[in-house]
Amino acid sequence: MKIISSISVLVLSLFAAVSVGAQSHAEMIAKAVQPLPDDLQDAAGVYTYDDSGQRQTLRQGSNNVECRTTDENGFNWCYPVTSTDRRDYQAKLEAKDMSREEVREAMTAAEEAGEVEPWPFGSLIYRTYGNDDRIQLLWVVLVPNAMAEDLGMSLASQRDSSLAGQGLPWMMREGTPGAHLMIPINSRELSNQGGAKMRKDTKAMDDMVAHATLPLPEDLRAGAAVVTYDPDTGARKVLREGSNMIECQARDERTGFTRCYHKGLAAESNLRAKLSAEGKDFQAVSAGVNAARADGTIPVARMGSIAYRLYEEDDRLKLLWVLRLPNATSAELGMPTASQRDNSLAGKGLPWMMREGTPSAHLMIPINGTELSNDD
Repeated sequence: MKIISSISVLVLSLFAAVSVGAQSHAEMIAKAVQPLPDDLQDAAGVYTYDDSGQRQTLRQGSNNVECRTTDENGFNWCYPVTSTDRRDYQAKLEAKDMSREEVREAMTAAEEAGEVEPWPFGSLIYRTYGNDDRIQLLWVVLVPNAMAEDLGMSLASQRDSSLAGQGLPWMMREGTPGAHLMIPINSRELSNQGGAKMRKDTKAMDDMVAHATLPLPEDLRAGAAVVTYDPDTGARKVLREGSNMIECQARDERTGFTRCYHKGLAAESNLRAKLSAEGKDFQAVSAGVNAARADGTIPVARMGSIAYRLYEEDDRLKLLWVLRLPNATSAELGMPTASQRDNSLAGKGLPWMMREGTPSAHLMIPINGTELSNDD
């Protein structure tokens, strides 16, 4: 039996080698760009590394991202082109059979010596994986050395929920150069299968405080402060004092939105309520907020901070998280800018960047596959 098993393994190995060898140039490129949204795939560069860590270009790119062919662990990765030199430097270190820790230490030393540029804060990395024992479609936003408390992020792992097609974003490795936000992408063809079987009816909830915290991951709900505003005067009323870094605003019956955000932005919420109570429309309120940011009356949102939003009708994104990236650009961070609104309304949205290069720049993160999401 051992001999038969060994022969079977050998045959399978040879078959796999033949299959890889038979893979055409076009097929390698097509698979390499799979982690990307459609609008970035055709113009993305594609490359690999040889045994010495030298870059081999399969296709020259013309946009802000490039993708590496499938690695030895079965992953496909795509990165911002702004990180090309850094990754090429690291590939040469890895070719020397250095351990992961040795490579990490060498890269840190190279950064400190100015030999490589650090990752731009907010850089977006894309990844696919072919088996269901890991998150299959994952996007990662790098937030080097950031703390969850400062950005309003959850540290509670969503791995199991992600494998079931219902994962929410969460932060890993806070306070280190490798700090990042994991964004599992649910309900897509390349995603882990599953998702919530039913959608939760939240409109009739009697508990205003519990309803206000619905946009949040569960681990942040109990400690969030909850406030509301008088629509006629803009006066603020505290419904529950908080014990963590999050503040939630009870559903605005005029707009239908329920919002949560870092408590450091309470002054912005107060101003929005005041301007709305004065009868100003959305554009005028936004202009007033931008002016207040510019003169320092209210703080600018911290780079990488998250805001959370719930809406309960089918004409808008229902569960939406927003990553604030003031003044950032898609070229710098490798982000897509093509709207995913229609896909999001169908329960299949991907993140996309809006208002790049302005103080209001942000990454829209539609949350698919949960009981609060748009139906797929």
